[in-house]
Amino acid sequence: MKKLLVIISGACLLFACKKSQVETYTDEAPAIYFTLTDYSYSFMSDLDSTSRTIFLPVKLSGSLHDQERSFSMEAVYDTNTTAKPEWYEIKPGYLPGNSVNGVVPIVLKRNATVDTSLVKLRLKLKPGSALDTMPNASVQVVWTGMIIQPVNWRWLRYYFGTPFSTGWYKFIVNATGRSTFPYDGTLSRTDPVTWWMTAGQIQAYALQVKEALQAYNAANPGSPLRHDDGQYKGELVSMP
Repeated sequence: MKKLLVIISGACLLFACKKSQVETYTDEAPAIYFTLTDYSYSFMSDLDSTSRTIFLPVKLSGSLHDQERSFSMEAVYDTNTTAKPEWYEIKPGYLPGNSVNGVVPIVLKRNATVDTSLVKLRLKLKPGSALDTMPNASVQVVWTGMIIQPVNWRWLRYYFGTPFSTGWYKFIVNATGRSTFPYDGTLSRTDPVTWWMTAGQIQAYALQVKEALQAYNAANPGSPLRHDDGQYKGELVSMP
């Protein structure tokens, strides 16, 4: 019986020793994560530029700090990534003091391949001594020289309608004389320079587009404007 007790006691001590070495995550531990799962950009918004710096938004989970904290990001070369290392440049990310919102800049470069295709790049946050990373610490960036659904369409759809298609966006561009509408109620919190447009300005442009759409359909009663590609191909274009 004494031998059995000694064996059990020894096993408990061993188990306790191993258990103390296991790291646990707590809500108080400062960690960051991306607030978006994907980010798209088209050089159609700036035809004369050869590069563009975008700012990927991150959020803090854990304790605030009165000093700015930096962090880094790296590329993930999985089967979905088509970008070459020389086509982009990752900058150090930063989280301002006493803030839960931070950004990590990345320079997207333009070339003939970018202009005629969709270039994809998966990125992930790297854990550091000052900031750990949450499970959803990756994002996919897509850039091109063609017309694609902009990252802020989740906001623009309330003004131009949910369905997106290449022909519809061309119509919007022709009706307004603008190739981009930098309005985003979320991204403007961390990057107000890029996302400077107000809701009132978008409303004004939407009214302009709506009048142009009504005029087009009136002039073409047998062939009203329809979406030309994408999920809603063939459906009539409508606005809120």
